[in-house]
Amino acid sequence: MPRRQVLHRYFCDCCAAIVRSFFTLAVASALLSSVAPAGAQTSPQAKLYAVNQNGSRNFSASEVGVLSGLQKGAPVDRDAIQAGADKLARSGVFSSVRYQFATDANGLTVTFQLEDAPLFPVSLDNMPWISPADLSSALNAANIPFHGGAPANGTFNDLIAQQLQQMLAAKNIHATVSHAVAATPGTTEQIIQFTAAGTDLKLASLQFSDALAARDSSIQNTLATIKGRPFSLSAIERFDFANVRPVYLSHSYLQVQFSAPAVQLSGDNAQVTVAITPGPAYVWGGITWSGNRAYTTADLNALVSGAGLANGQPADGTKLEAMWKGVRDAYGHRGYIRATVEPKESFDAASHTAAYAVNISEGEQFHMGKLVLSGLSIDAERRLRGAWKLSEGQVFDQTYADFFLSKGAADALKGLPAAQDKMGYFLQKNPQQHTVDVMIDFE
Repeated sequence: MPRRQVLHRYFCDCCAAIVRSFFTLAVASALLSSVAPAGAQTSPQAKLYAVNQNGSRNFSASEVGVLSGLQKGAPVDRDAIQAGADKLARSGVFSSVRYQFATDANGLTVTFQLEDAPLFPVSLDNMPWISPADLSSALNAANIPFHGGAPANGTFNDLIAQQLQQMLAAKNIHATVSHAVAATPGTTEQIIQFTAAGTDLKLASLQFSDALAARDSSIQNTLATIKGRPFSLSAIERFDFANVRPVYLSHSYLQVQFSAPAVQLSGDNAQVTVAITPGPAYVWGGITWSGNRAYTTADLNALVSGAGLANGQPADGTKLEAMWKGVRDAYGHRGYIRATVEPKESFDAASHTAAYAVNISEGEQFHMGKLVLSGLSIDAERRLRGAWKLSEGQVFDQTYADFFLSKGAADALKGLPAAQDKMGYFLQKNPQQHTVDVMIDFE
């Protein structure tokens, strides 16, 4: 994506967040002003009797009180309540914060109307001295309500980072802890990853419990890319997914499972063992298709046989993944760029046969829209337009577009003295017109 468009989207997202925050605070202020005396210069104080909450399933009323900083029995006024609401909003654990209050003979009761923000699992990437259970106990002992999850952003994550720094310092490890949203390798599942900067811990060895991984030459040869480097659980998990899992899939272990790395420490060195449960080796049991219209069942079965999968033969997982990619590419080739391929596996425990039922949602067929170029000289633009082979209105070919953007554009501009090296691109999908505008920007 061109940098200008990335910046534009970033500022639009920021503006939207500011508008939402302003609206929430404006509603809260309106509720307060409706009970404030006309012309009052300062807000009257009252003893806080209770903090209630509606809407949150993640935090109790008492925990909301803790997060807001409002203390029962303390004198509060309008500014204090607003500050508590602001603190809840900044925490990140709530996507919406509103409130109202009422007074009686007991004092003032504040009720927060809340909507929970998504919470994600917490990962301690390079802090094997601290277990998740240790962190949970320390946070709750520090009166920070923690149930194992953290938001994508906000001050709640800063509290966790500060607690981790204190726990490390107690072990004479002085580091700065940061946090970021990350993804579990091979999935779209997000985690909040906390990382300590300033430690000297290295990965001294990485071993596997199963004999296949222990003796496979491709795995053992690639261990040099990770051994001796700074210790990182996420790096180990990426290594397992990219280098170890494919070996098991190629041997038809389609249900292979990897345990969490077990770490033993010796000074600044970490010895890590990953337990692997291969499961049974499967044979191919066939595939059934539904939802396909652009391609016949025979067409799709040809992709299966072309990938090297045949009934009764080993169900090679690498061939299986290549076949799924081939099906998705085939639909993209014919303009069905929103097609989804949803396989449902059926593993027979007795015969060790793996069969699949696949539902395809093709969606609408897209056509080529406009080719938009920027940052090029007149000669370079003329050459690039001449090299682009999809005319406006033609069925959009995703595989061709991917090739052109990765290699074809550079080949077309080769030899031009003014050809720029930095290229960004963006495919603008227009759902109503079922067209795709291809935007290419050069710096």
